[in-house]
Amino acid sequence: MGDTVDSQSKRRAEDLLDSIFKVATELVRGERASLLLREDNSTDFVIARALGLADDVKRQVRVKPGVGVVGLVAQSKRPLLVRNVASAPIQSGEGSYRSDSFVSVPIVIDDEPRGVLSITDRFDGRPFDEADLVTLELLAGHIGAVLVQQEHGEALQRLAETDPLTWLFNRRHFDRRLEAETNRALRAEHLLALLMLDIDRFKHYNDRYGHAAGDQVLTAVATALKQAVRVYDVPTRYGGDEFAVILPDADTEAATRVANRILEKTAEAALPPELAAAGERLQLSIGIATFPRPAGDAASLVETADAAMYRAKQSGGGIRVWEHSLGDGPRGAIRSRSMNLPPAPYLADPARLATADLQMNIPIGLASEWNAVVVGREGQILTVALPQPNPAAVDAISKATGFAVYPVFSNPADLEATRRRLAGPK
Repeated sequence: MGDTVDSQSKRRAEDLLDSIFKVATELVRGERASLLLREDNSTDFVIARALGLADDVKRQVRVKPGVGVVGLVAQSKRPLLVRNVASAPIQSGEGSYRSDSFVSVPIVIDDEPRGVLSITDRFDGRPFDEADLVTLELLAGHIGAVLVQQEHGEALQRLAETDPLTWLFNRRHFDRRLEAETNRALRAEHLLALLMLDIDRFKHYNDRYGHAAGDQVLTAVATALKQAVRVYDVPTRYGGDEFAVILPDADTEAATRVANRILEKTAEAALPPELAAAGERLQLSIGIATFPRPAGDAASLVETADAAMYRAKQSGGGIRVWEHSLGDGPRGAIRSRSMNLPPAPYLADPARLATADLQMNIPIGLASEWNAVVVGREGQILTVALPQPNPAAVDAISKATGFAVYPVFSNPADLEATRRRLAGPK
């Protein structure tokens, strides 16, 4: 719902700018017009709206303050009405106009130049006059009001989606972004990874050292997250002492690298004086899951990552990453769902096909019982194809082999055919 309201607000602002720009060209009777706005994080001005300009010209135009008509108007913050271009205070070499007259007005917010509205080539060939200038100044004021309203809305949106203690994104933003990122991952056929993090012994810190010290621990972890994540990742305070990081275009390996950086930065974090004096150590438990395999939707992605995080905590927590993406956790078993799946890429692409040697990594009996095929191995992680999400199979294979198991899923018929062929003649 928040995403819909935000999108509707942006569309309304854009529609208002469109309307004002159209009214400006009609009232002042210009055949060519432009609205340039200051670019974010820059002093340059770029075209936001234009009439009578080719698309490639629109994309190329960048104006610096003081350069040309627009630059002069922006820098001076004063309007410019030119009845005869020969007397205009513009630099030589600037493009000529079919008309000798043009009018250009600044858009100023809090004494800062934010844009320039310009009209030229009056349709009847006559010069623009003072009435045209007054009209454009009035419309420029309306544009300024739209920009202020848009910025206030964006600022309020950021505040509404930011945790006030850690200045990370909050749960509201997380839910909105995760839904959007899972949809994007499906469209682009990319993996999406999620980290769920929990601070070990956080209740102990709060109870023994007080909530102020607990808040300092939370901000220390938040700082570690900001330092460790990639520029396009989404670090979030999920709730209480639990954090989450959405990692677009990331597989388990990439997610593990980010998780290890988080652990390193956390280990380097400055502890509250009370904790440091008592010899406490700041430790995390981290769970990793990926989408669309093994998790099939946003909710199951959170569930699998959360279960993996609790497995890490059950196994001692500390500065380690638990890479088991499925399994029964303290919050209950992962839901097992029937899935109409295409072949896993390892089974569909002969160049990536699992080999008979890989099948020796798990007992034949288990492979037959669970219709499982080992399709890859990296270090102490086995990638195992299964016909559907199956926590019991993952646990059994992991316990029997001593490997962490990363499951992928394929349709049962193709998987069975592959398993029998790899087993060879009996």
